[in-house]
Amino acid sequence: MNWSSAYLLLPVIFWGLSYIAIKVVLSELEPVEMISARFLMAAPTLYIIIRIKRLSIWPVKKQAKLVFGAFMIFLHFWVMAVGMKETSASNTAWILTTAPIFIAILGWLYLKEKFNRFQWTGLAVACLGVLLLTYNGDMGNLDWIRSRGDVIVLGSCVTWAIYTVGTRDITATVNPLVATFWMITIAGLVFVPYTLVTSGYEKFFSLQPNTTISLVFLGVFCLAIAFWLWSQGLSRQTAAEVGVYLYIEPLITMIGAWVLLSESLTIWLILGAIMISIGVYISEKYGKIRLQEHDV
Repeated sequence: MNWSSAYLLLPVIFWGLSYIAIKVVLSELEPVEMISARFLMAAPTLYIIIRIKRLSIWPVKKQAKLVFGAFMIFLHFWVMAVGMKETSASNTAWILTTAPIFIAILGWLYLKEKFNRFQWTGLAVACLGVLLLTYNGDMGNLDWIRSRGDVIVLGSCVTWAIYTVGTRDITATVNPLVATFWMITIAGLVFVPYTLVTSGYEKFFSLQPNTTISLVFLGVFCLAIAFWLWSQGLSRQTAAEVGVYLYIEPLITMIGAWVLLSESLTIWLILGAIMISIGVYISEKYGKIRLQEHDV
């Protein structure tokens, strides 16, 4: 394995396991508490990486866009976490794989980018895959109350698409690591104090050891180190070329959740995962989606 592959594979492993860690943390913390703790750990970690790389963090351009990005990153994490309280880690990972299609749809609506018949076909196939995941052998699962978690997680694909399209021009003038540092820092300056006022710090010192380990893993490794490694990998290959690595992510989640969380591995989950993968592949390969660094 060459260094480019290692730089890309390690973040994918971290992100695949992150959904399992989120399920563990959500057993003791509310979504806002978990996200605030992640920001609190990720910002200084990113700052250390930026200093090691001798990058400048100030002055920074696109300040208004960075504030918008900070809000959207928090909203994305919050929507996803709320959904995950009512659905499995495996379903979450596969549903979030459809995010590039939503990015393409938003680009079509607001940026007037082309959305052709292959992309519509891919969207239809991916949606069928999501329905199979939700169905899981029981028609009752398709009721709103039963499938609410999956629907909310699907909504987080929309928030990620809004973030991606709305901040796409930032990396043209701001280093991706610096931009991520500022967005996480800005969001942290708002939500960390809010969490301390509403929840207090004592709650975080009484967490179970596995919850604490999962929280550190989410903040330091998944949100800071993984993005740095991914950026290093993308500096050697284009985002379009490395998109295949992202198909490994939900596979890691599915296997890990089966082993660590005892989530069921059913034929409907496997069929749904296959349909989603096919749908996204059709949209990306034949629909000519041009992924950029923070799209993925």
